[in-house]
Amino acid sequence: MSNPTNQFSSPDPAAPVFRPGVFKGREGLVRNVLWRLERGESLGLVGGPKLGKTSLLLHLAWQLNHAGPSSKSPGPSALYVDVADEADWKRFHSHPPNPDTILLLDNCDQLIEEKTRSLSDIDLLPGGSTVFAGGRAWREVVRGGDLPYTLKSIPLAVFFEKEALQVFSPDLSTEQQAVVLTNAWTHPYIFKHLQAALLREGLYVSTEQIVSDVKKSLSSFFQDCVNQLREPLEHQVLDYVIEVDKFVNPREVARAIGLSTIKPVADTLCALGLVSRWIRDEEATLSAGSRLFNEWYRETVAF
Repeated sequence: MSNPTNQFSSPDPAAPVFRPGVFKGREGLVRNVLWRLERGESLGLVGGPKLGKTSLLLHLAWQLNHAGPSSKSPGPSALYVDVADEADWKRFHSHPPNPDTILLLDNCDQLIEEKTRSLSDIDLLPGGSTVFAGGRAWREVVRGGDLPYTLKSIPLAVFFEKEALQVFSPDLSTEQQAVVLTNAWTHPYIFKHLQAALLREGLYVSTEQIVSDVKKSLSSFFQDCVNQLREPLEHQVLDYVIEVDKFVNPREVARAIGLSTIKPVADTLCALGLVSRWIRDEEATLSAGSRLFNEWYRETVAF
């Protein structure tokens, strides 16, 4: 049935996205991060819910432990640590890695939101680099410049369209692929769930019913995304981009809202995966491309 080499092609949406040695959709970003780590930089990987932070870290760990940061040398090893996992955290502190180990720390929001964790629990190891990955709370710490060390911010966003095309299952028909792009657009998690449902049920259930069922199944995820919004202006910009239902220049959005610029808000919405930024006809545009999310938002969140 599905292609085992494609991490998005499983008919089970709960199946892990990451498989050792298999990674599609963000190869350019992986090369950039590996290059920076090889230079000894430490990075702040930030992004909204289910944008692929964990999958990226696990792939980086696999790459570094199997091929090194470049093809010319084996390079230092890497250690993935889930800060939110108590057992993982205890193992990390009871068995400190060697000084050249590259640390890949996931769920770093815990370092500022939990009393049981703190930034003081982690020292950047001499000679090694660290990737700190987290969501909105961690993004604000990295952007605020309040850390005792410098982190290069690496924001995740939804896939570019050409990246999304790489993760289609060959078992989907052309029509089903169009359904995925129309309804999920290029958000990795929504894409994964809708594609899995079509692979699993496409021969037995109508496409309309599948799309409706997926929207219901993702309601808690959609709510998690909306819960990330903290300012009325963020809701206002998102409302406008959803309602205009087309690619729109940020300046048009700013004029409609009565502001000189919406760049900080647009940056936040893009980092959360709620809005996409595209260059079309040499013009910057914003769009809210996921019909599934947009319909849920209209039905659930008051304008």
